[in-house]
Amino acid sequence: MTARSLVFTYILLVVLAAASWLLADVGGGTAVALLIAALKTLAIALVFMELWIGHASDRVIAVVALFFVVLLCAGALADVVTR
Repeated sequence: MTARSLVFTYILLVVLAAASWLLADVGGGTAVALLIAALKTLAIALVFMELWIGHASDRVIAVVALFFVVLLCAGALADVVTR
């Protein structure tokens, strides 16, 4: 990782956090807030967790972990909907 990419990612995260804060102040939509959160998560995973330059097995583990999080959320949503 170069210092330039780390600084760029830090600035990106600060800008996205400010956008999220401003969105909360003006009463923005949930979909936009989730998109901002997804972008921050993606930046952290690719740069700070080094998935961008990591081995394929690291990426597979991250995708499987994400699948289980989605599966857990889908199960919780199904429980709420079917009550």
